[in-house]
Amino acid sequence: MADNVISLMPVQATADEVLEDCKGQFDQLLALGWSKDGSLVAKATSAMDVKETVYLLETFKHAVIQAGYHIDE
Repeated sequence: MADNVISLMPVQATADEVLEDCKGQFDQLLALGWSKDGSLVAKATSAMDVKETVYLLETFKHAVIQAGYHIDE
């Protein structure tokens, strides 16, 4: 695993492009997104339990904040 690398694709990337770019790169994966009908949907590999999923989310959130990404409103 590279030193906590966060790779956010360009804003114009589609969901399919992001998923295609991810193929073959992960042993465990959590995908979060908004469905076409506006529902929040999460899918994960069967190896991830709730504890690991929450840890992954919190670790990612911390890394994004530390990297200086900001949410523009």
